[in-house]
Amino acid sequence: MALIHGFKKSITKAGRAAAYSPAGLEVARAVLASRADSPVRRIIKAKGLEGRIRRVASESLPQGVYFAKLTLGNWEAWKGQQFRLFQDGKVVYGNMVEPPARGFPLEYRNIIVTSDDVSRFAVDIDTPYELKIGRGAFTTRQQVSYDEQYGVEQHGDVFYSLRGNTTNPKRMLITFPGFGPSTTRISYAVSYLKDLTETDLRDTMTVCFQDRYLVAGSYMMVDNAGRPLESRVGGAIEGLRSRFHIDRKEMLFFGASKGGSIAIHYAMDYPEAALLLAVPQMNLPYYFSKPFFKDNLLQNRALRDVGQPEDRLRRYFAEGRKIDYFYTNSDELSNHSLIELASDIPNLSKYRINGGHSDVARAALPAMLCIIRRFLGDPVEEQFACEEMRTFRHDQTLQVQVRIDAEASTVTGANWFIAGSSGRTRFLQLMTEHSYHFVKYTAGEQSLFPAYDPIGQLSQVIAMKADGTTWTGALPEAVKPGTRIPKKTLSSQALTLHTETTQDYAVLDGDTFARFRYSCRTLAPDGDTMEIHFVSDPEAGIADVEDSCTRTACRAAVQVLDGWALADIAALRFVIAAGVQRLLIVVHGDTHADAAEALSAIDWEDTSVVLTDSREVAGVRQY
Repeated sequence: MALIHGFKKSITKAGRAAAYSPAGLEVARAVLASRADSPVRRIIKAKGLEGRIRRVASESLPQGVYFAKLTLGNWEAWKGQQFRLFQDGKVVYGNMVEPPARGFPLEYRNIIVTSDDVSRFAVDIDTPYELKIGRGAFTTRQQVSYDEQYGVEQHGDVFYSLRGNTTNPKRMLITFPGFGPSTTRISYAVSYLKDLTETDLRDTMTVCFQDRYLVAGSYMMVDNAGRPLESRVGGAIEGLRSRFHIDRKEMLFFGASKGGSIAIHYAMDYPEAALLLAVPQMNLPYYFSKPFFKDNLLQNRALRDVGQPEDRLRRYFAEGRKIDYFYTNSDELSNHSLIELASDIPNLSKYRINGGHSDVARAALPAMLCIIRRFLGDPVEEQFACEEMRTFRHDQTLQVQVRIDAEASTVTGANWFIAGSSGRTRFLQLMTEHSYHFVKYTAGEQSLFPAYDPIGQLSQVIAMKADGTTWTGALPEAVKPGTRIPKKTLSSQALTLHTETTQDYAVLDGDTFARFRYSCRTLAPDGDTMEIHFVSDPEAGIADVEDSCTRTACRAAVQVLDGWALADIAALRFVIAAGVQRLLIVVHGDTHADAAEALSAIDWEDTSVVLTDSREVAGVRQY
């Protein structure tokens, strides 16, 4: 009872200081770790104190750092527009205004601020708002109910649920969550894989992590104070593995979207483990340039300092780790032009799915469950005959249609792929099922690209069922890519700001690709401008540009090899890689209108474009 009385008194300044002290934090976490039906938990719930105790038990922030909750009124008038919250004139959070859950106000919880004086804050849209600031994290009843439903528990500053065999498991399946809707009442989800039954998990412990940091997650890279989480999350993983003596070969890391990026990060110390990824983001600052993140996660410098998924994945490729990777060509922001061109990498299987970013996990669920169930138990292999194949050319792409035997045509609920090899890498393209069940084909968005797909190495049709069964049939003949579509040499090298020699770089966006050749050097590490000079020969050097207003951090000379398509994306990648505020582009020589049109589309707020022939083109700002 004394404990409960102490929490009731925590509304006073002295009481708050005691409650949020290390001792108060320890007591609150001990209370929440007790059984839900224990006497103290029943009393706390009856007196309505559970929410307050949860706030005290949340992450302990450094002195002078606080959690804030912003509630916006009259959101209907600002729907679809950007807003920003300022502290002393500096942006501390921003987002796009979206409708909240029906019947609830529009709230943004757990914004990190450095003052509890609300008079120091303002929003930049003319709407009524309320700001609450405190030492403990804000939550909702819906989040509490969700955590109870899925068994999410707090372990220090790490949150996860356990399911399956938690007594003597032989295997370990580790899942990481994606994002929910930005205005949901449940800001922190788990990837629970509800399709997996207790029978499936009879020998496996599933650890479902929750990304419970910042407003909607930090990719589990940093905590609310910007401190790296790797040792805490990694310690939780290794603690469970060693406790149950699980062989590292019997571990599978899984995640989709944000969860895939997190899975890549935390697989670092487990080279023997398998990775199952769906549309992960390869470069976080680049992904954060989209409207929903540019005024929150993009501004978090700590997220730039951690190792990027692209860097770690390239290391895993070199190590030959077992990786199953689901993606779509239309997801340029996530792919960062890496997976599309990845080839000759041992133990990599890449599955291309048509559609947008959010379509992949849903469309490929049978195949992903097949991979997981094959990890969990004995795989089932079946064979069938592929009786006939036809190919169709459409512009610069190729489509394939196959006829399968009668037995295989009865297979339902499967993902069908046309498959082959790209060196030591498996390539699988999703196919569409015809109204005639014995026909499978690549529809328009599933077309193959002779410029970079291994068409001549396609050899199989594969069906993957959610129950773990794989059906395989050999193509009756080789697929011919044709001679009228030239093969391109596309580089999958990472973009670098420190080149010793001229480098090649490729950008893919949907069915369009472009190649660039460039050199780059760092001039002033503390500068605020990225200079990009489009030239005819990047090896010839570039003249200095007079600029008395800024200091140039990096300067690149770039040659376009396939026209100006996607030059804006290449420029955006340069400025984000440099981590600076301003982008200056200079186009040397006689320019074409296509250059001005492409470069005027750059989605970066502080951009200047100079055409050296002095022509004025609409949409291009002269520097």
